[in-house]
Amino acid sequence: MNNLIKNILKFKHNFLPSEILDDEFEKVPSLVEMVNKAKEEWLDAKRFFEEVTDPVLIDHAIYRMESAEKKYMYLLKLVNDEKVVNDYIQLN
Repeated sequence: MNNLIKNILKFKHNFLPSEILDDEFEKVPSLVEMVNKAKEEWLDAKRFFEEVTDPVLIDHAIYRMESAEKKYMYLLKLVNDEKVVNDYIQLN
């Protein structure tokens, strides 16, 4: 489990927006929270891609969608590797 915490902290510092990080108090989000948030970001990016009509934004929408999907898949891999079982992670 110690390895899981190291992976989460490494992920958090490399990929989470700086607005989420607080210098005085850093709350380490649980893996479940991170997976659920990543899934929502991915679904939002997919919806944005489906709705965008401006040709200038299409590349941005594709990048955003692919990036969000990779982040979500990485977190799911962590869940699988650590054999985390939780009813709050919805895989569908």
